Amino acid sequence: MKEKIIDLKYGKLHLIKTKKFRTIDVKVVLSDVIRKDEITKRNFLTDYLTLTTKKYNTKRALALKTQDLYSLYLSAYNRRIGNYLITKFDLSFLDPKYTEEKMLESSIGLLHEVIFNPNVCNGMFVEEFFNVIKKDLTVEISTTNENSRLYANVKMLENLGDKPYSYHGFGYLEDLDTITPKNLYEYYKEFIKKANVDIYVCGDFDEERIIEIIKEKLNFKTIKKEKGELLILNDKPRSIIKEIVEESKFSQSKLSIGCKFNSLTEFQFKYVLNIYNMILGGGFNSKFMQEIREKDSLAYYISSSVNKADGVMIIQSGISYNNYHKVVAKVKDIMKRISKGEITDDEIKSAKAEYLSALDQIQDNVESIIEWHVTKNIFNLDELEERCEKITKVTKEDLMEIAKKIKIDTIYLLKGDEDGKN
Repeated sequence: MKEKIIDLKYGKLHLIKTKKFRTIDVKVVLSDVIRKDEITKRNFLTDYLTLTTKKYNTKRALALKTQDLYSLYLSAYNRRIGNYLITKFDLSFLDPKYTEEKMLESSIGLLHEVIFNPNVCNGMFVEEFFNVIKKDLTVEISTTNENSRLYANVKMLENLGDKPYSYHGFGYLEDLDTITPKNLYEYYKEFIKKANVDIYVCGDFDEERIIEIIKEKLNFKTIKKEKGELLILNDKPRSIIKEIVEESKFSQSKLSIGCKFNSLTEFQFKYVLNIYNMILGGGFNSKFMQEIREKDSLAYYISSSVNKADGVMIIQSGISYNNYHKVVAKVKDIMKRISKGEITDDEIKSAKAEYLSALDQIQDNVESIIEWHVTKNIFNLDELEERCEKITKVTKEDLMEIAKKIKIDTIYLLKGDEDGKN
């Protein structure tokens, strides 16, 4: 689905017209350079803005308003992409042709209330709601260590390098303790003024009408500016791999391996990397799954994933501790064999088919359509049709070449029982 991009004084409006769905969906994307000490504040802020507003000044009042608008869906969340921290406000409501004409303006009007009219009293956020959120965030941050898979991944990234990927996306207790109703409100005013703004609208809408309403209801006062460098440039991988083993209370050991890559060509970055990952550990028929899990029964699960903005590939596995060295050796062996061309035509064909199927499914869901366009614009990707065509052109030689550029840097093991299974 093609998008039409309209320049606004404060950002860009992205219009994606389709008659495929019964809803109108709006996504407001606010982005700025990440700062470690702002992560906890941003998480606190999005929770507060979506709990209560000045006009709908209790959780119940805001919930009742969403019901009045035919069970409108509204949420906000944060995500780090490379060097940027991105806040997204999501709004989804029934196309007014199925309800009432005024619902278009009323629904987007509610998003206006959430973003621009927070519940403030005497120059600060209301302490009652502030305290509710602080309590919830305290529990959320404190219990992160209970998720062994997440904990292992976080600890590996901390050791991988002093880059934004080492930051805790869920926030920090020490920062939470410094946040007050007043300084959080001051932070809100600063954030809403400085962020880069992109607004996406997807559905069967009247273009002139939607532009008019967006300009009226989502009129940010920020000044449009050039965006900084999104991609993280890594140092060269260590010549000697860093290895950390930490004791844990869990039965099953969790293995997290961090690999770095740099200096990829545009074709490698946009296309070859995806197929390499599918063959290695990102697909159902990947070498990790077929050899390490199915054939050798060395892991309960194992997979690889690529974070392009970070220049990092992560390998995660649940294992028995007594298989630790065997799994690491097998991972290294498989990566080396791919660089030497030990890839079958069937493996390449299967990886391409699986990836193309995932691209095809983007069109089945309105959220995935909008997210695809957000990602496309962030990374300057080709349109879906062209992307599908270029994926088919990835060769064995391309895969061998990129395999030589991806190196293991850090290995972290959260050690469980000798033969733990859970």
